[in-house]
Amino acid sequence: MKRAYVIGHWILTLLLAPFTSQAIQYIWGTNPHQVVGLLEVYPITLLFSIAFSLPTFIVYLTCFYFLSKLDINFIISKVLLIAVSVLGIYITQTIIKGTMSQDIIIAYSVTAIIVGLILRIRKSKTNRQDNPYTYAQL
Repeated sequence: MKRAYVIGHWILTLLLAPFTSQAIQYIWGTNPHQVVGLLEVYPITLLFSIAFSLPTFIVYLTCFYFLSKLDINFIISKVLLIAVSVLGIYITQTIIKGTMSQDIIIAYSVTAIIVGLILRIRKSKTNRQDNPYTYAQL
């Protein structure tokens, strides 16, 4: 399994979730108690997202490590890692208990699911460096 999947999933979720939040606000309307959205304070949102997501990311890395050692099917690994991500988002926001917790849970979970499904978790089947016959055939 590719290690880039783990980093890419984490970073892209953090970068894209404020945009998902804004899109959800446009579709379903804003929360009446909400003064500002996640996108309006994007740099601050990123800093807090990184800080609050570190415990979940450590659990996510640990799960990835064990799944790669156990050589489990890629689809099952992907589903389990996405589930860990969404569960971590939910637990973190439940502990924090802010006025935007529900919006944050929805936006970050939707983004984590979409990004997790789009990114490739496995290596390509043929790699030029691993195949000694590739250069001879050219």
